[in-house]
Amino acid sequence: MKVLVFAKQIPDVNSIRFDPATNRIVRENVPLSMNSFDRKAVEEAIRMKEKFGFKTVVASMGPPQAADILNESLRMGADEAYLITDRKFGGSDTLATSRILARFAEMIKPDIILAGRYSLDGETSQVPPEVSTMLGYSFRSSVSKIDIDAAENTIVVDQDRENGIERYRVKIPAVLSVSEKINRARAVKPGVPDMMDRVVRVDSAWLGLDIDGREFSPTVVTGTKPMESSRKVSMLEFDHKVYGRIIELMKSARSKPSGDSAEFHMPPYVNGNPVVLGVAVGDPQTAMEIASRISQIALQHPMNVAVIGNIPADKMKGIPCHDLYYVDSRDYMSLAASVIDFIRQHGPAYIVFPSNSDGRDVASVVAAELGLGLTADCVDLQVEDGRLMQYKPAFGGSIIASIYSRKTPAMATVRPGMFRSVRSLKEPRIHEFPSGRGSGQELIETIPVPSEYRPLNSSDAVIAIGRGIKKRDTVKEVLKLADALNASVGATRPMVDMNFLPRQQQVGLTGMSISPAFYVALGISGQANHVVGIRYVGKILAVNSDPSAEIFKYSDYGVVCDVNEFIEGFLSYLGKNPWKG
Repeated sequence: MKVLVFAKQIPDVNSIRFDPATNRIVRENVPLSMNSFDRKAVEEAIRMKEKFGFKTVVASMGPPQAADILNESLRMGADEAYLITDRKFGGSDTLATSRILARFAEMIKPDIILAGRYSLDGETSQVPPEVSTMLGYSFRSSVSKIDIDAAENTIVVDQDRENGIERYRVKIPAVLSVSEKINRARAVKPGVPDMMDRVVRVDSAWLGLDIDGREFSPTVVTGTKPMESSRKVSMLEFDHKVYGRIIELMKSARSKPSGDSAEFHMPPYVNGNPVVLGVAVGDPQTAMEIASRISQIALQHPMNVAVIGNIPADKMKGIPCHDLYYVDSRDYMSLAASVIDFIRQHGPAYIVFPSNSDGRDVASVVAAELGLGLTADCVDLQVEDGRLMQYKPAFGGSIIASIYSRKTPAMATVRPGMFRSVRSLKEPRIHEFPSGRGSGQELIETIPVPSEYRPLNSSDAVIAIGRGIKKRDTVKEVLKLADALNASVGATRPMVDMNFLPRQQQVGLTGMSISPAFYVALGISGQANHVVGIRYVGKILAVNSDPSAEIFKYSDYGVVCDVNEFIEGFLSYLGKNPWKG
């Protein structure tokens, strides 16, 4: 068998700067390296080579300097490396990139294609499913374990999902995007020679593909701006009174009515109005949030609001839309086929998908099948001059890009918790919509998240930990604290990467966006890719030993102290003064 890995060279997102005078991203002198998820994909391919004797090929699309990561891949143990580089390909968005990579794959005919679950500079998760759709390969995203049955021509994979892990049997040929948990990538051994001369250059002529990256790309970036915070921090003295003060602040925040209870008057349905479509996949709450945002858009720009998805109507009482279409299928390919049929029948102007496991994959399949633009993980949506303007974080969340699509329908995905949900006083018309052809993949087993971890969206308070928590045993103390305060426990990505907490508890751009009444950030530095996930929190308390930590800029209250001492003191206080909130 032949295994192909798609790897990308990216800038160090923590070194990217924004020049407010020019409104431009400053890339000069920013270090470049292989995307960390892609390095794990390369490692997994090399392990397949070592175990099964598979041929291992690594390819990267980018400028000439991207040859550095291919040289690194060869030195790690890959057999062949190809640099796909041509000035014509410059400016390619995810759809154009996927078309070019799919053409390369068509020419070398791999049995298995591996890639990282996303690149840290773009964080779209779109290219692997779009490539698989263009090739007609099986696909699974965010894979944390791969077992190959060559005799049966199948792969058994563990897929990380919001509710735990699902195990699937997938037919070969297949495209798999891998999560950070799949392995620990090896370093290049000392003394391994340079192999740059083995990197094969590939251009548009080699591929027989005459694509201009900018012209072929349906999405257009119109501008960028830095992410800013409107919060003003009030510092609390770390003394014996601080815990009582925090309890008062928590009670006050949790006593305020939630925006979810707000009533909403739907604009009237008008024959002939354009349609804006929301897609409901898996999670009723996110479906409510999407319907709420597009209904508010419909108030300003007269449109008819429809929602299609696989969530039964009785789980979405009060969803603000005119028409609700139910598809009786949980297979992402089947649901994508239904959305495609809806587009062809009703011609919506805009479509908004949830950025959860299945929502991202459904959106990518639709984009690839119909050649549409797709913007991932939007934090805001507006209609300007008839265009759906989509605001997306990039470069770790430090930059917000404004994007529109030149094709109709314009499509975007949004993360759970990004929009306030409202409830309509009038229930929508309910319709059954036929399901399309499925993926044919077999669900073998579902492994839930350990019971001690409450879902992040199930509590009105969340306590999250960052790198200030040095010891794994401290997590047990945080769980005790959360249990005493009737709160959920979350974490930043580095803590999840080190397996301190399950992936499902991650808060931030690449985890969940949440909006509890109160949020406690313990030892969290305040990187942009984390704080973008808590912008709708009611009140934020940050505890950090560094008085200049960035997290204080995004908080309402702050305490400067040793985080472990804070946790120990809070548990002791609650032992004497139990929570009665």
